[in-house]
Amino acid sequence: MKTNDEEKIDKQIQSIKDIENKMKKKKDSQEIIIDKKYKYDDISDGDTIKIDKIEEVNEISDEKTKELEVVSGDLNTEIEEDKDNALEEKIDKNDKKKNRLPIFIITGVILLILIIILIIVLIPKKEEKKQSVSKKLSKNEQKEIIKGYGDALKGIFAVYYEKQNVMLEYNDAIKLVDYDYKVKCRVHEVYEDGSIYLNNCSINNKNTKYSYGKKQEKEEKKISDDAIKVYVSKKNGNIVLNKPNNIDDYDIYSFEIDGKYSDLTLLGNNSDYIFYTDENYNVHMINFKTGKKVLDYLNYASVLPIKTNGNYDTKYIAIKMNDKWGIYNISNNERVVSHKYDSVTPTLSMGVSGPAVEVNTLDDGVIAVVNYAKSSDSISQYGVINYRTGEEIIKQEYKQMLKSGNYIWSIDNYDGGHIFDYKGEEYLNNYNKIYWAVDGKYILVNDNDDIKVISIKGKELYNYGKLKLGNINYGISYNNGALYQFSNPNESGNNNCIELIYDSVEKKGEVKDVMCGGIAKPILYLYPKKTTKVTVSFEHPEYLQTTYPKFDGKWEVKAHSNGDLYDNNGAYYYALYWDEAKIHNVDFSEGYYVTKEDAIDFLEKKLAYIGLSRKEANEFIMYWLPILEKNEKNLVYFELTEERESYNKININPKPDSLLRLVIHIKKVDKKVEISKQNLIKFQRKGFVAVEWGGTVY
Repeated sequence: MKTNDEEKIDKQIQSIKDIENKMKKKKDSQEIIIDKKYKYDDISDGDTIKIDKIEEVNEISDEKTKELEVVSGDLNTEIEEDKDNALEEKIDKNDKKKNRLPIFIITGVILLILIIILIIVLIPKKEEKKQSVSKKLSKNEQKEIIKGYGDALKGIFAVYYEKQNVMLEYNDAIKLVDYDYKVKCRVHEVYEDGSIYLNNCSINNKNTKYSYGKKQEKEEKKISDDAIKVYVSKKNGNIVLNKPNNIDDYDIYSFEIDGKYSDLTLLGNNSDYIFYTDENYNVHMINFKTGKKVLDYLNYASVLPIKTNGNYDTKYIAIKMNDKWGIYNISNNERVVSHKYDSVTPTLSMGVSGPAVEVNTLDDGVIAVVNYAKSSDSISQYGVINYRTGEEIIKQEYKQMLKSGNYIWSIDNYDGGHIFDYKGEEYLNNYNKIYWAVDGKYILVNDNDDIKVISIKGKELYNYGKLKLGNINYGISYNNGALYQFSNPNESGNNNCIELIYDSVEKKGEVKDVMCGGIAKPILYLYPKKTTKVTVSFEHPEYLQTTYPKFDGKWEVKAHSNGDLYDNNGAYYYALYWDEAKIHNVDFSEGYYVTKEDAIDFLEKKLAYIGLSRKEANEFIMYWLPILEKNEKNLVYFELTEERESYNKININPKPDSLLRLVIHIKKVDKKVEISKQNLIKFQRKGFVAVEWGGTVY
């Protein structure tokens, strides 16, 4: 039963509707548009009001409610006096168009009343619908809503992992889900493969029986005997690889390594990374807490840690991809130096070679780089960069670089070069030619055709006078000073050389005519199956000339399985080096005829057949290829282990399981020579391996 007031309001609403109908007939161009998103257009005399959000409607309704109360009061008064007459009078006035202003006011009142009605009537229904939507959802709809929510959440995890390389926390991820329904899941799990599992899910606070994804049963990880174990102290975070006595004070992490490996090393005590070398001398770095490779989203072949003064850089590493090296910052996964170098570990010391397991800096942040010659018509290009910024310190334009004390001896295309410090500052550039630098102390120069030894600061140490010299072969530390060997320009053959010797104690020099021959640059690599103390000596040590490290009756080194050698003082070497007097000649009754053009292909095929590793062969070729290519035509003979042992046996203790000794003999000829093909024996590498190579020229 309605009250009198309610009946009056109903009548007034009906009257307003009648007015509205009449106005619609007369003003077809005026419309009230109400869409499902509660947008309202009040079209009156060309003016438009747009309300895009329900919040705006609420704000307007709050302001207009009071106006409605006033208008309602006035209308009630008019109803009591003469409601129908007042409305008819307004309609008549509007029809006659005597005054446009009342029409505008009435239209505005109508719209305001309709807005209030919609707010009062429709919005509560919408809220009621929203609150009860889960009650009305079918089972299939509930299932689809949970699936949609799970897909959206899984997508957030995937995008974040792709960008950050870490898994987002669940509570942070759900904040990023933009979804039409309020979904909560009390059971939630995120797995390492990127999948998720949701259960006990509700929609708008209404529980459902549907879940998302598959639950993965957690299996206890069985640690095999071969698993790598890393122990982290709970007290101070110190990391050790050997099992500690007080094991309860440590967190234990473990991971597996496929295949053979050696030299497991921590990157640092404040780093989660550990690296090792595989059987192919590639280096790999793993996060021991997650078991994942460093920067595992990249498809790379090898990595190298960077070492300065005995400590590894825990922020930057070198990475080899598509046969080129670049530098990465692993703290933010950014590439600092693009992949454009053949090597970031070029050998800058004579007689030092072997597979690299780390990048040794020249100075803090400074390393050498190189792109090797690709053919006989090109040259290698060495340079120096700052690996943390990519800045070029010494331009990459030198065919060779050698360390000389705290300086870099950079060799040009011509017979000479330049001296730089590690900051790129050049020294002694006012001389006609700088032949060589020994230990950063003794610099051999041409000063207006006078051949002199000077200091790095330009002080004259000794003047040999005017000498005619051929190409320089090398400069080395010798006794108390330096020795420089040149080819003799007065000799057409390769057997005679000139040596300039400087004695820093006596402060005098000496010039000698010598035979160039001898066995040049024998290199000895040692690869025990595990880290082993090894002693090396010779049956005829008197045959040895220049040695590195210094040979004092024997060498004693600690050898690692990857070939790294350390002397008793902890100094590091790739290999053992010496020069040996020439005491074994061959008659070239068998061997090979090799032209300059065929030299590269010949060496690569024969060395691979004999059994040198790729790294050993590279070092061999880089040394002996220039000698073969200097001659248009050559005879080549390979002296192997048995023959080499016959005149200067090498003694290695403990005895290697397999030993290869190889000496290449090269003889220049003026025309093609028919020669019996040498029958080579293939070397089988097994157990503790020792490999030596060298050569001699006729």
